[in-house]
Amino acid sequence: MELIRIPNRPPHWDELIRRYDTKVLFHESAWHDHLLTIHRGGRIEYFELADQGRTVGYFCAFAVRKFLLSIYGSPLPGTGTNYMGPIVNRELDLGKFLEALVRMCKRNRVAHLELSHDWLEPVVMTNLGFAMHPNVTHVAPLPESEAAGWALLRSECRNRIRKAEKNGLRAELTSDPSIVDHYYDQFTEVYAKQGMVPPWSRERPRSLFECLLPAGRILPVWVKHRDTVVATGLFPFDERCVFFWGAASWLKYQDLCPNELLHWTVMRLAIARQISLYNMCGGTSQFKNKFGGSDVPYVHYSRSFFPLLEAGRRGYEYLHRKKLRVLGLLRRSGVGLKAGMG
Repeated sequence: MELIRIPNRPPHWDELIRRYDTKVLFHESAWHDHLLTIHRGGRIEYFELADQGRTVGYFCAFAVRKFLLSIYGSPLPGTGTNYMGPIVNRELDLGKFLEALVRMCKRNRVAHLELSHDWLEPVVMTNLGFAMHPNVTHVAPLPESEAAGWALLRSECRNRIRKAEKNGLRAELTSDPSIVDHYYDQFTEVYAKQGMVPPWSRERPRSLFECLLPAGRILPVWVKHRDTVVATGLFPFDERCVFFWGAASWLKYQDLCPNELLHWTVMRLAIARQISLYNMCGGTSQFKNKFGGSDVPYVHYSRSFFPLLEAGRRGYEYLHRKKLRVLGLLRRSGVGLKAGMG
């Protein structure tokens, strides 16, 4: 088994990968266009996976250079990309794929590799030298009918949705680009409440909206009270799953219960499209538990091909979190600094 580099993204890339079991939204062209917009210094590398001359799948990774070192992220942390990894059918031998992947990385002088997909098995990964970074994500199954979906909600959640509707709130799917500014302003207020600044600029949700809307891969939803937009959310999706990429609401309107109505509306829209899962992207949340489903493992794997890079990865994550808090404190104290994040 070997990975053969493809010089550029094939013109019919989305058609090529659609038939494989592990294909997710984040493998698709629209998402890659978004990544290239928000991280202009990177590129996406494409590979065909061949076994004895027969194509058995594909692989893609976002490639960046840090301190003259080549890093492959499939996905790359910090890009808002939940999963990537191999594009294969699930009966493929994972060990043989990983051996081919490691050979390719060494051949291309890749210093560090990141992977995440639910097909990857922890035992196989660790046996081949990958470090595990375990976490959880909340996944709610979506039934075939809206009535069955309503029954899955906890009673507290249903009551708050009814309260939102009695308060005159209405949730709408919109193609209005102004939703990006409404969302980012509300998102900034949420971070300020926690003493932090947003980890990225307004251009990231703008890119998400502009790249995924023409491809029919995003549900932009806002909640209005009279003529005021009180809550917003951007929810990318494919034929199997809708993802909670980001949502926010004005703090002064939260007593009207806009957030429950927002997420229930996304679930209704997904059920109408026969999507079977809602990945709420993060777990251990009482709010998310109200929508049914459960926390499931979400594991990110990494392997460094140079000494000390894994320790550097952990140190970078720690310093990045500290930076956001320091910038938040400076902003609250009135110090006029720009975050400098894109």
